[in-house]
Amino acid sequence: MENHLLSKTETPAPSTSLWKSIGPGFVYALTVLGIGDIVSNASAGASYQYHLLWALAMTVIFRFVWVNTSAKYVLVTGESLLAGYGRLGKWVPLMILIALFPIRHFTNQFLILILGSSAHLLFPLPTQWSIAIWACFFTLVGFAMTFWGGYPIIEPSCKILLGIMGGGLLVSALLSHPDPVAILSGTFIPSLPQAQGPYSAMLIVMALIGTEAGSTANLTYAYFISEKGWKGVSYLKQQRLDLAVGVLCLFIMGGLLQIAAAGTIHPLGIAVEDPEDLGRIFFETQGILGLIVFGLGLWGAAFSSFIGFNTGYALIVTDICRKFVPGLSRPVKREEKGYSAKKDPIYRWAIIFWSFAPLYIIFTATRAVWLVLMVNAFIVLLIPVLAIPLLMLTNDKSLMGKYRNGWLTNGILVFLTCVAIYFTYKNAVELWSNLVG
Repeated sequence: MENHLLSKTETPAPSTSLWKSIGPGFVYALTVLGIGDIVSNASAGASYQYHLLWALAMTVIFRFVWVNTSAKYVLVTGESLLAGYGRLGKWVPLMILIALFPIRHFTNQFLILILGSSAHLLFPLPTQWSIAIWACFFTLVGFAMTFWGGYPIIEPSCKILLGIMGGGLLVSALLSHPDPVAILSGTFIPSLPQAQGPYSAMLIVMALIGTEAGSTANLTYAYFISEKGWKGVSYLKQQRLDLAVGVLCLFIMGGLLQIAAAGTIHPLGIAVEDPEDLGRIFFETQGILGLIVFGLGLWGAAFSSFIGFNTGYALIVTDICRKFVPGLSRPVKREEKGYSAKKDPIYRWAIIFWSFAPLYIIFTATRAVWLVLMVNAFIVLLIPVLAIPLLMLTNDKSLMGKYRNGWLTNGILVFLTCVAIYFTYKNAVELWSNLVG
């Protein structure tokens, strides 16, 4: 089995320019660098200044190891990631399928809320329905891009959005008069400060783990490289470089956001309860430039996550349904001429459902920041379900051959699983204490 799997994947990767050779990593970075990251990192900086930068660095390293291991499995074996999970039992991909729908639904709720509020910050319409109108408009735009365009449209769009967001966050961080010594200290000296404001340091760290390290969005990268056309072990080096660039962008963006919030929001002693609060604070402290920069960054994060998540998760759902769901399963040969996942009815129905089902949220009084932190803290619960099967698969010599995990990769994945279980326990104890006392 080992020889069969590896022999059919030894086709050489075509040489190309650095810019063209990097793509899925940008799409992945912009997919996961969404509102969860903005809210979690802004809350970290606003409440604890630079003291939680170490948590961002730690979780970004975790994320690289996790996602790189998943991509390696796909390139070495030639089968999809969820097909690999299915080797351990159909219940694994089916459990993931069941979890994806509520996670995607509730995540899109706060993305839609923030699409509307960020556009309203920049271009308020002369009506009380301004936020709702903008939310519906960009939902329709995102739907069109993912339903008819698919991955080929998403990749160049994400490269542009990454540039806009990176420039905006850099300006915000510089305008906040950062303290270089405190930044270095917060990055390399771990600490867990006493609770300040409405969110404990533990909750924020847990939300960072949910958004950065253990997000179910980590599953999407393996599907993005397949959509890019990367197949075989000859692409391993190119894939690692691609992912490293994407993950580095994640750390820089998250770090700049914590720095900007630490210098702008923390001195005011204001709790972050709504994205519009962030916009007003940046406007009051940095003027119209701060408002424009923040509004563009907020909108870019929401929109890129909306299109990236919907595309990636629809690809995952299509793969699971076609392989494991009775009545829907059938062999799909990606190598067939003219094959395109975006034409699959399951892909299209998933895009329709996730785009439009959450729209009712714009008519409620739900606070987006609370929704973000709760959803991302909940995602931590899925880390063991995703990490343990990945460990088993990528240490199987019959599947991976010489590409089995090394001790460092295994150690990081085991540590991440233990951290997730620990935070789950601590969060459950804290929740129980609040309920009974």
